[in-house]
Amino acid sequence: MNNSEAVFASLESLIKDQYQTYRLNSIQGKKTVKHNLGENLSAFKGRGMDFDEVREYQSGDDVRLVDWRLTAKTGKAYTKIFHEERDRHIWFLLDLRKSMKFGTKQAFKSVIAAHITAMLSWFFYKKGDKIGGLVLSDKKMQVFNPSKIRNQIMTFFNAISEETEKKEHFEKKEEEISLAQACLKLRRTCRNGNIIFIISDFSDLNDDVLKCLASVARTNEISFINVYDVLEGRCPSPNLYNISDGSSFISLDTRQKDIHDSYIYYFQKKLWQILEFTNKFHIRYIPVSSEDDYYDVVATALQKSRRRKF
Repeated sequence: MNNSEAVFASLESLIKDQYQTYRLNSIQGKKTVKHNLGENLSAFKGRGMDFDEVREYQSGDDVRLVDWRLTAKTGKAYTKIFHEERDRHIWFLLDLRKSMKFGTKQAFKSVIAAHITAMLSWFFYKKGDKIGGLVLSDKKMQVFNPSKIRNQIMTFFNAISEETEKKEHFEKKEEEISLAQACLKLRRTCRNGNIIFIISDFSDLNDDVLKCLASVARTNEISFINVYDVLEGRCPSPNLYNISDGSSFISLDTRQKDIHDSYIYYFQKKLWQILEFTNKFHIRYIPVSSEDDYYDVVATALQKSRRRKF
């Protein structure tokens, strides 16, 4: 990846991400293809007419789907899993605000998030599902309604590309759009039965965000893809660092133990908060470091979730 590709995601590079979908083929499972209907990815929940497999019963499963014959035979409760026959709406909440425009390995977090969105979009598009999303920048939210039409998906990708490249300039009185505002918009837009990927560094995660997403999770299937830079999870070696966000500057002295410990604790606290929430509401959680082969990390996580739960 050259320097420009590390800083912003060109439309051409997002189009090329369709060639990364082979990484997801192993979670494809059986397919159901009907006239004007999408194909099903068995890693994701859905009930239709076509039986897929059984797995051990888990708390919260619909008791109407219990395989009573197998349960009686084995002494353990099992749930039937079905293919979903209708086309699905795949939503992305893609965070491209200024905290995402940072990176010390491979690329900015915003670029990594853009490519993950593109790969998943192409995968579901090829399955016949409808692709849409919310593109969140510091000053605005752009909403793209789910569509199977390639030109409309290209419009979605073009907006992503432009936002990764854009540098925001703020007046003192201007307020940034928060993740809570984006999640509220998502709740109003996605009523039920959607598959939703929230791709962010969750820099401003708070109770308002979690309360809103808890409501969304009750009627939709959500995945958190947490994109973070290695420097955020690993305190720099002891030294004095001057840090800037483009408008203000601070000094960070990691030689001081209290600063070193606070640095580590801040990241860990957010991680614990996310894990507690995602476990409680059965949300798929995928952490992606800037050191990772991010395509493979996402694909592997989806494979594991299929074997374990979906």
